[in-house]
Amino acid sequence: MNEGGKKSLPPKLKDFFMKRRALPAIYLACAILLISSLMMYEVMDRDKDETAVTEPVPASNDMNDTTISVNGTPEKMSKPSNAEVIVKTSFYDEKAAEDDQQKALVVYNDTYYESSGIDYVLENGKTFDVTAPLSGTVTDVREDAFLGNYIEIDHGDSILTTFQSVTDIQVKKGDKVKQGDKLGEAGRSLMNESAGIHVHFEVEKDGSALNPNTLYGKAAAEWK
Repeated sequence: MNEGGKKSLPPKLKDFFMKRRALPAIYLACAILLISSLMMYEVMDRDKDETAVTEPVPASNDMNDTTISVNGTPEKMSKPSNAEVIVKTSFYDEKAAEDDQQKALVVYNDTYYESSGIDYVLENGKTFDVTAPLSGTVTDVREDAFLGNYIEIDHGDSILTTFQSVTDIQVKKGDKVKQGDKLGEAGRSLMNESAGIHVHFEVEKDGSALNPNTLYGKAAAEWK
C-alpha cells in the first residue's frame, strides 16, 4: 500500500496499462513513417518521369537517306550491272567535243534526241542482269513498249535513278533494294532500236540529269 492509503497496481497490471499507453504512440510513429515513405517514393517517381520526358531524343536518320551502307559508310555508285557491259550510247554533254556529242544522240523517226543517260550493252549482244547502283526504294515500275519498260528508284538526298529497256522485272513499287540487287534484265525499246539488247540508265539529283560515267566509285557527297 502506498502513502495516503492508496493501493498500488500489481506489477503485471501496471505493465499492461503502460503498454496500452505506448501502443497509440507506436501506431502513430509507424503511420508517420509509412506516409513519409509514400511521399518520398511519389516525389522520386515524379522526378524520374520528368527526367524521362525532358531527356533529349536522338535525332533519327532520314528514312529516305538510303545511300548509307550497313557498316555506316556512304555507298559509292556502281554501274547498273555486274556484267562486263560497254557503252553503246553516251550521255550528252553540252561541253563535250562534237564527236562525243554525236555518240550521245539517239535517232527515232528521223529525229535526233540528246541522250540524258547511258545505254549499256554486251559485246555479244546478249541480255544481262540489271542491278541497283545504290540502295533505295522503288518508286515507279511501268510497262512501256516505247521505252522498253521503266523502273525508278529513290536513293534519298534528292537522288533518283531510272532504267529503261528492262525485261523480266524483279521488283515492284515500294520495294526496298540494296546495292547490287537484281532489278531485271536488259531488253529492247522502240525509242532506241538500233541499240539492240541494252539498258538505258539515268541519274538525277535535285532535278538535274548527271553523267553517270563521272559518278562511278564516288559517294553522293563527292558528286559535282
